[in-house]
Amino acid sequence: MAIEEKRLMYIFPILVFMYVILIGLFVQTILLPYLIPSAHYGEGILNGTDTIYFHEESKKLAKEISLYGWSRWSLKPEGQIMIGITSLIYALTGIHKPYVMLFYNALLHSLSALFLIKLLTNYGISIKYAILGSLPLVFFPSNLMWTSQIHRDGLYILGLLAFFLSISYIHKKGYKTLFYSLFLQAFGLFLIYLAREHMILPFKYVFSFLFVVSLLFLALKFVRLLKENLLVERQALSRFTVLAFAVVIVSSILAPQTQTQTQTQIKWEKEIFVPEKIDKILYNIAVWRYMFLNVYFKDAKGNIEQDFIPQKASDFLLYLPRGLYVGLFYPTPEFWFKEGGTTGGTVARAIIPFETVVVWIGIIGFVFAFYNLPNRFSIFIILLLCLMFIYLHVITEPNLGPIVRKRYVYISTLIGFSYSYLIWRLSLWLKRA
Repeated sequence: MAIEEKRLMYIFPILVFMYVILIGLFVQTILLPYLIPSAHYGEGILNGTDTIYFHEESKKLAKEISLYGWSRWSLKPEGQIMIGITSLIYALTGIHKPYVMLFYNALLHSLSALFLIKLLTNYGISIKYAILGSLPLVFFPSNLMWTSQIHRDGLYILGLLAFFLSISYIHKKGYKTLFYSLFLQAFGLFLIYLAREHMILPFKYVFSFLFVVSLLFLALKFVRLLKENLLVERQALSRFTVLAFAVVIVSSILAPQTQTQTQTQIKWEKEIFVPEKIDKILYNIAVWRYMFLNVYFKDAKGNIEQDFIPQKASDFLLYLPRGLYVGLFYPTPEFWFKEGGTTGGTVARAIIPFETVVVWIGIIGFVFAFYNLPNRFSIFIILLLCLMFIYLHVITEPNLGPIVRKRYVYISTLIGFSYSYLIWRLSLWLKRA
């Protein structure tokens, strides 16, 4: 790798850092107060968002810290990491304004860009094309919901990209890269735990299954019942088995030990072939979907698929194709340029169609990237995780706003592969022409 390209890998995140601060200041001081004042809560905060709660609670806690000392501070007061982080910065700086959080947002976003670029280069894509592949992650306007505001999505995105990056190292040789992979995996899971503690549970269950499967395949390879070049080489499979086992251990430590019991009851049919524990998890997800549509987001304009409430485990499987279609390709044109539930939602609906077209092209292009890039085994694992979490968000929160926001990192990763590969191939074609 040329020295100039290596420098480019680290110069670009610095530019991203500066961009986030500048665009954040524009949103907080010009866009909201003067251009769309009806969407402005005050102090640069977008109306109708979680930022209001995080900001107000952080101000209260910062004032308590100044009066009574640091014994009043905790990392996750009321279970909210953003109150802990924001109050810490408010208390340290003495400035209780959202703009001081832009430096924190810029750091997370620039590191996310760096991790995605590094992920793509691990599959033979040059740095300049990897940077081009990272542009949707960096510049999609929908990320202003967390890069210009106070939100936990930036932390969540960085954690997932660190985890995806750890998977890309299973094809590398040497114990150093194995250690690096395990470190990134633990670091990523810890950030995910801080941002969204409940999302650790899917990692625990999925990687428990993947660990068993990888052990089986590894055993078959050692007794030569599978050819060395079939599916995946033995070294990568061995490393993935170690990684999967580590994920099970770390996620078991971090996973919440108790679950809130709900009094809500829905119609549910126990299927004989489904283990009791899995059936209970699926039932709880079905209850959450019901509560989301009928209580938390009742009559919200962005609600979709409102008639579907799972009534047995197999319903989740039957809904899978539709759920993935919604997660990957929504919002479709019938939702474009429509009035949202808030002024901010209306503005988002005017912007999101342009992002959606870029996503559609990228999803189609991913097929070509996956088929032609090396080390497809680890790309397949990343793809599997992206699709699983996209489906989980669709099934639990069937509203366009949460779906678009929470799929962001998964979509950005997949189309990052797509655009970096397609632009690279296009450049080679133009050189030959």
